[in-house]
Formats: sequence, structure tokens, C-alpha cells
Amino acid sequence: MALTESQRRANNKYIAKHMTVLGCKVRKDYAETVREKAKAEGTTVNAILRKALDDFMQE
Repeated sequence: MALTESQRRANNKYIAKHMTVLGCKVRKDYAETVREKAKAEGTTVNAILRKALDDFMQE
């Protein structure tokens, strides 16, 4: 279901206020391999990175 214009604006406002992007640089071939493995396992790269960060913060 597509978002209405007002829902999209509300989402963008929330994201701008509460979210940020953490990133790292990896070789393109490695990134593609990670994306393929994540898709094969039914997850996303974002979910994998979030779990790794959560595990790191628990140490």
C-alpha cells in the first residue's frame, strides 16, 4: 500500500529528527556477495549490521 503525501512527510520528518546513517566502505565485489547472502538467508544487510552493532554494544 502506497503512503499518502502526508504520511510520507511525517515519516521523513521523523527520520530526519531521530535517525542517522552509519556506514563503512567495502569493495564492491564483497558488498555484492554480502547482499546476495543476506537475500538468500531472508534478511537484509541493515539487519545484519544492526545485530553486529547490538552485539558489540553488549560487550
